[in-house]
Amino acid sequence: MFKLIRVSAALLLLGICVVAASAQSTAGAKTAISDSWVTTQIYAKFFVDRDIKARNLTVHTERGVVTLSGAVESSTERGRAVSTAKSVDGVKQVVDKLSLVPAGQAQSGAAGAASRQAESIKEHAKTAADRVGKQISDALVTTKVQAMFYLDREVKAADIDVTTHDAVVTLTGTVDSDAVRKKAVDDARSTDGVKQVVDKLTVRKLAVKR
Repeated sequence: MFKLIRVSAALLLLGICVVAASAQSTAGAKTAISDSWVTTQIYAKFFVDRDIKARNLTVHTERGVVTLSGAVESSTERGRAVSTAKSVDGVKQVVDKLSLVPAGQAQSGAAGAASRQAESIKEHAKTAADRVGKQISDALVTTKVQAMFYLDREVKAADIDVTTHDAVVTLTGTVDSDAVRKKAVDDARSTDGVKQVVDKLTVRKLAVKR
């Protein structure tokens, strides 16, 4: 009888440990998903902010603490980047590791990291975390497309507006070349949740020197 009680107690304890471990694992996964989504939103905000969209900034989020690195050309840009990050829901703290460099030099240095972040955004876009039921909301799709644009060096400087309706993404604005136009469309199409991309982009006509 006592042996049976000891075995039952051991099984109960094991069950509690399994449930606790499972809960901890789930909580960890939720934190990682939340951090990834915070990062995505910050990149999206950077893309639509004319003051900082030209800079190659890297965003890393861990448990709601956002670290910004890269180069800016003025204290104004620095403050703008930090305040933009702080404005995103879910951000607990912003760690400023931005470097102030002379004008014209703030474009280099973070390209490799930005490329890796772009791949991370693509992978994150495939998770179920951003789904509302079985659908991805239009606002989330727009945010992820904007984030992709910011992380694409060929596209980020372009004047592009992104709107989404029923998972159909419409791109409007002006780009410098057909190559940039194609890259923007390809980036939008590669984003999970996008059913169709409507290309209304205009290629800027360059002045002909005489």
